[in-house]
Amino acid sequence: MTFSFRRITTQKRFIPQIDGMRFIAISSVVLFHLYVSLNHGGAVQHSTFDPVSVGTLSKRGVELFFAISGFILGVPFASAYLRSAPKVNLKQYFLRRLTRLEPPYMLNLLIWAGILFTVAHQSGRELLPHLLASIAYLHNCTYNTDSSSKEVAWSLEIEVQFYVLVPVLSRIFAITDARIRRSVLVALMLASALLGSQLVHTRLQTSIAYYLPFFLAGFLLCDLYVTRQDWKLSWVWDVAALGGWPLVWYLSSGWSHILLPFIIVVLYLAAFRGRLCSALFSHPIVTDIGGMCYSLYLFHFLIISAVSRISKPVHIGNNFWAYYLLQAILVLPFVLLFCGAFFLLIERPCMDKDWPRKLRNRWFVSTPTPMASAASK
Repeated sequence: MTFSFRRITTQKRFIPQIDGMRFIAISSVVLFHLYVSLNHGGAVQHSTFDPVSVGTLSKRGVELFFAISGFILGVPFASAYLRSAPKVNLKQYFLRRLTRLEPPYMLNLLIWAGILFTVAHQSGRELLPHLLASIAYLHNCTYNTDSSSKEVAWSLEIEVQFYVLVPVLSRIFAITDARIRRSVLVALMLASALLGSQLVHTRLQTSIAYYLPFFLAGFLLCDLYVTRQDWKLSWVWDVAALGGWPLVWYLSSGWSHILLPFIIVVLYLAAFRGRLCSALFSHPIVTDIGGMCYSLYLFHFLIISAVSRISKPVHIGNNFWAYYLLQAILVLPFVLLFCGAFFLLIERPCMDKDWPRKLRNRWFVSTPTPMASAASK
């Protein structure tokens, strides 16, 4: 029996570099959460551990994801406006979001709630309001805190807000003049970034109002991709990526909100146009892991918490980074194993846009028996 980890795409068009970008984003999220976990009860502590700084940097992977979402969701709309592709059916667009994302998300929420109820001994009365708010993607605006039912639900709520806005925002692609269209996108990125910088420590910091420039970065990349002519590979883009990737995690929180969306555009362009970057981002191992990023995002924190309870006492010496490397070797295979299984069994089947119909036919449409078929002839 063979297993395929390649994503099932709606348009039957696989863009390997996108899954390569997802690999970088999910790696950032997982590695930072492992770092945080080890600094809470680990055998060796990092002497310069700063929860506030780490909290900010751990969100960089999420911001990388937001730009990818802007690109992916923008492509069909941009293609319709700029390449005379078929118009996007909004009913199918929203139905696709529902059937693709909700089953893994709901199952994950229920697992989290079950663990909090049985292991953490939280009462049903305490859990239920948070669970219902997370199911409705309203936890951020209702409680202004991370969901107690799920540690990473906050970013998925922002994704849903963007999904709703995409059909309106995509009207930008109706501007036929490329220079004007891209100037509008750049201006909106700057304006939304400046506005977002004023929303720090407010309820709106965990909303689309704060993170819009990253989604718009994906729109700008989408514009350049859809209207591309002949993108020749060049080492220049590899050099740009070499200098640009460290900035993603180096920039201070203030400047990063303004500069990072533009840096991401350059880095993602390099994934398409750099000789080395294009090859690395298209490698099968990279794209397979990146392709199951949703499963990894949903469950990595849970697996890290469970496995590290056993692995944390194991260390050699007192150097934190040696300890971190050892723990990564011990913990991450379990993360990949469990999330890979969830991807194959739950998430990947949900990528097939026809899975509800196939499931209905399999379970609720009776198959004629041979005797009945013979009698009808």
